[in-house]
Amino acid sequence: MTTSYRSRTRRVVGLLCGLTLLAAACGDDDGGDAVTDTTAAPATTAAPATTAAPATTAAPSEGDGTSAAGCPEIDSSIDAEEGNGAGRFVSDVTCAIASPLAAEGDPIVIGWQNLEGDPNGSFPEFTFMGEGLVGFINAELGGLGADIQNGVPGRPIQLEVCKMAVSPDDSQRCANELISKGVEMVISTLNFFGNHYPIYNAAGIPVVTITPLTIADFTAPGVYSIGGGGGCLGVHTGLVEFVTNDLGKKRISVPWADTPPGVVCYNDLEKKPLEVLQGVEPGESDRAGSVPDLEFIGVPIKPATPDVSPVVAQVLGFEPDAIIFSAQGADCWNMVDGLGRAGWTPDSIPLVLSGACLDQEAAKAAGDLAKGIYFVGAAGAVLNPLDSIENPRDRFEAEVYQTKPAEYGVPAAEVPKGFSTQAASGLLTIWRLASAIAVAGGEVTGESIAEALATSENEHSFGGTPISCASAPAPYVAVCNATVSANQWDGEKLVPVKRRFSGLGLVAGTALKPAG
Repeated sequence: MTTSYRSRTRRVVGLLCGLTLLAAACGDDDGGDAVTDTTAAPATTAAPATTAAPATTAAPSEGDGTSAAGCPEIDSSIDAEEGNGAGRFVSDVTCAIASPLAAEGDPIVIGWQNLEGDPNGSFPEFTFMGEGLVGFINAELGGLGADIQNGVPGRPIQLEVCKMAVSPDDSQRCANELISKGVEMVISTLNFFGNHYPIYNAAGIPVVTITPLTIADFTAPGVYSIGGGGGCLGVHTGLVEFVTNDLGKKRISVPWADTPPGVVCYNDLEKKPLEVLQGVEPGESDRAGSVPDLEFIGVPIKPATPDVSPVVAQVLGFEPDAIIFSAQGADCWNMVDGLGRAGWTPDSIPLVLSGACLDQEAAKAAGDLAKGIYFVGAAGAVLNPLDSIENPRDRFEAEVYQTKPAEYGVPAAEVPKGFSTQAASGLLTIWRLASAIAVAGGEVTGESIAEALATSENEHSFGGTPISCASAPAPYVAVCNATVSANQWDGEKLVPVKRRFSGLGLVAGTALKPAG
């Protein structure tokens, strides 16, 4: 492995003992006994080539210069704000959609480990979007390592999917299975245990995590948590920041998902920052101790609970002036329905949900109960109506996201989900980094992509804010992006409320508290 990759690994290897203990504790969780069909899906190879897509928003340009392939001029002036390589990305994708470039050569095998088919946690939208975007990358964007400006294709992606149940044993089974298939790197969408990382690390296989949830996601060596919003780290601290600072609320009910990662996310990233604001927990935040009269209640809820009335009674019985909640989509909307049955409305008590809850079809079905709900998640605008997006790069990438997946078989109902956007962001960010490696004359491999991630500083990320793995804050050294945004559902669409912010400062200088 390269020196930088090893250095990044050594930087956090001292945490392995703690991670092993956490994984063992998670392995004793009663929720880990669920059994589903966990047979790995067939490998996904290049999708059939398509004709040129409908015209998309033109790339920003400073002049009429074109590349050898006739691409629009690269506008590097946007890189300072949008991240290194943003201008080239817009030009490359605009060019490739107009004149598709098919991948060539031996495939680069990438593992895809995802929770599916288990009522305790199932996120098929990740795989739908992953397979669809691989088709788009292979058929139009030239594969990994393409030099679009000069019409030079890269290698096709072969996606090896392993679907797992909510079980620590199944988490490890998938890791061993993917290694046996010769993967060069692995994309872990989200995982409740984190016990797969030591297996990959021992095999020298880097892992990109889309939605970090556990202490292992935040700290494991050889792991790059590039998902916009930093998973729990960014989103849950963002929920606290938004509800206390922007909404100014001081009496907050916090129902939380009673799962292995839910315990961590609540205790370390909701309860702890709330206690920092109270002055109960020491911290380095400028807001530490600034809300001494803040009060809150945490209410655990098991996933797929059919009757949430007892939880709703506790949540509303606290007489909160706001509610924050994060869980899998079905549980979020079950909670909304339960709150509504108890007489709650968004006008009476603001409800702030995480991006994990976002399902526009479910929001529409909820009618007036959803109107006014806030969502805090990865900063970006890919799900916003195009005519509402002022930033040209945001609008361009939103148009790509809202049109391309459907052409490659992603069901329409899956596109407007928050985790689908995370899958697209992860894959297209990896594609951009691989292209940069090739353009610079390097060889594109799983290891070289990991090297690019390890040294990344203000690198453009599709549909979101730049990633900076090299400056990830201790102890959360694997998390590369913790910037979030806030939007509000108006009954038909998301309306931007706050474009970019972070609650990460609320946990600065604090000790990890995964169990309270």
